[in-house]
Parts: sequence; structure tokens; C-alpha cells
Amino acid sequence: MTNPSPAGFRCSDCGGWHSELPLAFHSPAPAAWTPQLELAEGCQLTSDACVINGEHFFIRGLIRVPIVGHSEHFAWGVWASLSEDNFWQTIDSWETPGREESPPMFGWLSTELSGYVESTLNLRTLVHTQPVGERPHIELEPTEHPLVMEQRNGITWDALNKRVDSLLPEV
Repeated sequence: MTNPSPAGFRCSDCGGWHSELPLAFHSPAPAAWTPQLELAEGCQLTSDACVINGEHFFIRGLIRVPIVGHSEHFAWGVWASLSEDNFWQTIDSWETPGREESPPMFGWLSTELSGYVESTLNLRTLVHTQPVGERPHIELEPTEHPLVMEQRNGITWDALNKRVDSLLPEV
């Protein structure tokens, strides 16, 4: 991935100058997942899907945020809940060519993203299946939430630099 700005950024973690800005951050599990669930019956977490107690179903996808004035996007790797039927339909067609022709599915955003004053949990979403090998696209339903506004209108390069700097680990 190339850096769309020749300026780069100074990392708050190492203090070093980096010519490439990380353009994606991913959550390893839905907010409802806890380490205690790893061995619990009816619970499973993979890199793409999660089931909790055989009752709650989640799929991993991407919220793409356009970067104003650039062709690149910033991506949040997030989890969205799905109904049991939609979840199993998604899993059953995971390796099926043409799966992207399926209609979008309703879900709730199930990832708390740092850097937003308002919680990102339970924002309404539409989950759009993508071609085999690509994560689903998570479209946030219109509200005034800052994350929704970023997905709709984009984020400036300066604002993205600040956001990424706040997400990088402290020294």
C-alpha cells in the first residue's frame, strides 16, 4: 500500500518517521466475546465468523472510509451481528462464486471503535457480501454519528493522521 501523502507521519509509539500510514485497523473479536468463551459449548471464534452460546451470530467485515482528495480508503475491520438464518446462509455460501449477488443483510455493529466520543456499538448496518476472498462491506445506516458521517463524507488526511496516531500503541 502506498502512502498518498509524501509527508508521512511521526509515530507516537517509536518516535520514528514512517513514510507509510497504516490505513486499516482490525478488531479480533466482537465486543461481546470474552476469553472465557473460548472453551464454552456453543461458542466459536474464527477470523471471519463468531458464534456465542449458539444464540448470537457475527460476521467480520470492513467499514471503508474515503480519504478526501485521495483514491485510498481507510478501513475499520469490524464485526456485525446477523440473524441466525442470515449467518448460516453467509457461511454456507462462503466459497461460492457469485455470492456477492446476495441482497444486503441487516445487522448491528458489534465493535467498539476507539477515538469516537459516542459509542459505535449497535449502530444499524447493512452487510454486503463481496466476491469470494473478500471481506463483507459494512454500510452504516444514516445517522449523525461521527463514524457514519466519515463513511458518507470521507475523512481529511490531517484528521486521519491524528486518528491513526491516537490508535498506535503508546511507548
